[in-house]
Amino acid sequence: MRLLPFAVLLFILPFSGTVALRLLALAAGLGLCAWSWHKDGFPQIPARNELLFWAACALLSLVTAFDPDYSLGEIKNEIGYAMAAYLGFLTLTRTRNDAGFFVMVLILGNLTLALLALWEHFSSGSSYWNERGLAGGSGGYSTYLLALLPVLLWAGFVLQHRHRWTLVSGLIALQLVVAVLAGQRAFWLVFALQALCALYLLHARGFVAISARRMQAIGAAAVLVSVLAVVGASVTRDTVSWTDDPRVTTWAAVSERILQHPLVGKGFGRQTMKSAYPDLVSQKYPLFWHAHNLFLNYGIAMGIPGVIAIVLLFLALLRKFLELSRAEDRVSAMAGICGVLLVVGVVARNLSNDFFQRDLALLFWAIAGMLLGYAQHANAAPHVSNVEPAGR
Repeated sequence: MRLLPFAVLLFILPFSGTVALRLLALAAGLGLCAWSWHKDGFPQIPARNELLFWAACALLSLVTAFDPDYSLGEIKNEIGYAMAAYLGFLTLTRTRNDAGFFVMVLILGNLTLALLALWEHFSSGSSYWNERGLAGGSGGYSTYLLALLPVLLWAGFVLQHRHRWTLVSGLIALQLVVAVLAGQRAFWLVFALQALCALYLLHARGFVAISARRMQAIGAAAVLVSVLAVVGASVTRDTVSWTDDPRVTTWAAVSERILQHPLVGKGFGRQTMKSAYPDLVSQKYPLFWHAHNLFLNYGIAMGIPGVIAIVLLFLALLRKFLELSRAEDRVSAMAGICGVLLVVGVVARNLSNDFFQRDLALLFWAIAGMLLGYAQHANAAPHVSNVEPAGR
């Protein structure tokens, strides 16, 4: 019962129109966390200093904000709620059973969303993804998958069903089928990067025992599949060619504007560019109302200090997960590997767009808190995992 509010939060996160229920679940979950803090003390918070610097830069941006009320609301949504989720999952993910419960909730939510996406796609009679459908836009859905795939890998270690690897393999295959329908080229490039990182770390940490030649073959196959998927998405969808992509000119103009006032921005929030610098919005491509790059959006919002803050934050999490991947407890070590894949996937995906917002940001922090929370409690009460390495 203590996990129920956050379980509800995980299940409904990918679904649009659930903001009120999300906040209710988050508040209820924090209430249970408060009881846990009273009994067992406050947990250690990985990347605490970087989180404080991130929040400080965001609050300082209010001084020069184009619209302080808007920016304050965005800070509440993107930092306040995100940190509540991170802290909550750090606190309540204590055991392998806790982790397995949360992972199963994520799987059930994903299966529901994937079936909705498949039903909408094939019932519409169109070859295009329904951007206003119940499953959400193709960009958001593909970003959601890149955060979810590491959790599916971890499911093979925290679930205790004898057929768990069959389940994991089937789920990953299903996600890749839905990703093909979404037709997002960036997804496949980032997926290839995640696959290569996973292959290297699983081999380096002793989870798979294969020869160097076989590793190279598997890595080449992952890259080839991703390239074919990118080509297929370019052919089947009315996508803008790489050379005509408006991001090329937008990024140059945004970078120039940031360097004009490098120490200050126009206030925290993704809509800042549209409001403070309407001349940067493309007349030909009005949908490009923000920089379509997480770090450039932070530069517009908070200047170079804001860019440094978010870079330091991601690097701190990446360093923590890399350290965790060397843990003796194999479930904790796999949590570290999956955490690396989570950070790499989310950062790489947001280089060509900015989906580090609302539900997708909450999902990132919830998963990060879940992985680090399990490892923190496992280290406090070390045990020997009976999970065999994959591939043996």
